[in-house]
Amino acid sequence: MDTENQSAEPHKEKTCGFVTYMVRETRTHHHQERNMKKTTIGFIGTGRISRALVAGLVRSSNYRITGYDRDPVVRESFCKTFAVAGMSSMQELAEQADTLILAVKPYQMEDVLQELQNGLRADHLLISVAAGITTEFIRSRSLPESRVIRVMPNTPSFVGEGMTALSAGKHAGEEDRKHAAAIFSAVGRVMFLDEKHMDAATAVSGSGPAYMFHIIDAMARGGAACGLDNDDAVLLSAQTMIGAAKLLLESGKQPADLIQEVTTPGGTTEAGLKQMVAHDIRQAMIDTVKAAAKRSSELKQ
Repeated sequence: MDTENQSAEPHKEKTCGFVTYMVRETRTHHHQERNMKKTTIGFIGTGRISRALVAGLVRSSNYRITGYDRDPVVRESFCKTFAVAGMSSMQELAEQADTLILAVKPYQMEDVLQELQNGLRADHLLISVAAGITTEFIRSRSLPESRVIRVMPNTPSFVGEGMTALSAGKHAGEEDRKHAAAIFSAVGRVMFLDEKHMDAATAVSGSGPAYMFHIIDAMARGGAACGLDNDDAVLLSAQTMIGAAKLLLESGKQPADLIQEVTTPGGTTEAGLKQMVAHDIRQAMIDTVKAAAKRSSELKQ
């Protein structure tokens, strides 16, 4: 295929029966960057997720980054770390930015929107990373015509392996979806979902890294109990999880198929799996996700 004439566009990628969206960039697109109008992204809240995103975005010449945080020490650190412009107020940031990323805690959102109200314009795209906060909650406290996209990134974004779920509010159009996909594709994969599924996505991918760390810790403790050095056991466990996940995504097979392939009757894997069945680890994980999804739903109330 001749990629020289392709433009950058989101495209669907089928992985393990699910659809994720990636952003296809070509050399032609990169050559055109110098001639494109830069989009100014303003971060309200400059904590961990904002820093992960900016670390990915600063590699592109398409974006100008600004940031505001109520804590001046945090704001100054953010600006120095990434050599981006810091703003002294939300109104100043809103005046400069085309896209506003609301990177605040759920309980802070209402106060932030109230403070931001006078600085909002109809052409602002609002992107929220606050768990449980709906697009309608944000729109109803912004402008009647405000375009809102709700996202749930996760901490592997720090190493460019994030999984971000996105949902577009009722006024957000196709260009807004493409723009949001491009931003979050800078730190991993993205998937658009109907908003009714965002609490579930929050539970699976937003909170999921903590559950994966818990599993790695348990496997490493098991290895240490069998005589391994702790650091060696952690590395063996973590790399095994990375490899298993990559194999799953690239093979196109279902988890049950791969379990069967690696399990020899009467072998070591079967012996371990019997313990997992005896302790009903699968149901424990299902209940874990359900509890997190329920909590995400409660945060909007």
